Amino acid sequence: MRQLRSRLVGMGTLALGVLFLSTAGTSAQQAPQYPLDDKLAREPAPWTVPGKWGKRGNWGRWGEQDKRGMLNVITPEMIVQAARLVKTGKAYALGEELHGDVARVVRPARFGVQVVQELDGYDRAAATSGNFDPKRYQGAASFTIMHNHTGSHLDTFAHIYRENSLYNNMPPPKPAGTEHGDAASVKFMVGRGVLLDVAKYKKSDPLPVDYWITLEDLQNTAKSQNIEIRKGDIVLVRTGWRKTWDEPDASGRLDAAHTKWHQPQPGVGPDCLKFFNDMDIVALGSDNAAAEWGFPPDPKYQRKAFGFLALPVHTDFLWNRGAYIMEILNLDELAKDQAYEFLFVLGPLLLRGGIGVPINPIAIR
Repeated sequence: MRQLRSRLVGMGTLALGVLFLSTAGTSAQQAPQYPLDDKLAREPAPWTVPGKWGKRGNWGRWGEQDKRGMLNVITPEMIVQAARLVKTGKAYALGEELHGDVARVVRPARFGVQVVQELDGYDRAAATSGNFDPKRYQGAASFTIMHNHTGSHLDTFAHIYRENSLYNNMPPPKPAGTEHGDAASVKFMVGRGVLLDVAKYKKSDPLPVDYWITLEDLQNTAKSQNIEIRKGDIVLVRTGWRKTWDEPDASGRLDAAHTKWHQPQPGVGPDCLKFFNDMDIVALGSDNAAAEWGFPPDPKYQRKAFGFLALPVHTDFLWNRGAYIMEILNLDELAKDQAYEFLFVLGPLLLRGGIGVPINPIAIR
């Protein structure tokens, strides 16, 4: 009996040990690991380092009244050089069509685009009789209701700020009369654009959930495409994530909540910030919801880079450096044609007071 009891206790201990190891293994699989995040946790945020021309990053670089930030880097000579990239005359629309179920971060305020007709001009009587008046024409008009960060859009400086001031120590937005960090201040963005198809380089289209795109990924992608990233570039990064918006649910049915899209998305990691700064990168664009890694946030993981819980790429670009971010772009046709460098042209709506603005950039090669 004593030997039997001893064997049972031993078997129980073994079972508990196996269960513990199994549980520990499962926990280890569930807990994401980001070594670069751990490394950056011990480094100061770029926006805490005094700038060369003023209090922060690029503040004062182009004068105290500057509203356009890094767009000042692109000179007329650089635009001429970018125009020389046009060899075939083929143009690519990089914006998504705007409609009631356009890709976006679904929130109560970020509803689908609503186009409402003011009048439709339809001649109902003539439609029945066929007797249209040859001396009259028909006309229609509509108005549009939408959030400025719905579909393909440009983040302007007033979107992200700290310490109650915008880039270049401009005053923060207010309910009426905002004149700083708005869409009207952008005017235009024309220069050399480069596409980095990271999804193709990593042989994963789309990239995995919550994938941190490293600086090494960007540089290796450029090398594999036989292009170089140059000063003053407009850099577009393809993750392949846009296709998840319309994917069905697990049972193959329509997923009205767009569950796959709203998983933590792959994006550019904050380890790239120093490189972007050194290269005077004017704008970063992508085919996901936020361009950068860590959005929407993984509830099982707390970001560590710079000891900052929010979005560091947004903060450094929009507030510290005066650079721009474009989100939810359509980069698939560019990638299909392997059009990796091109003339980039953007003329946003000159929406005074607009914090962010819907866009349809054009790439021409």
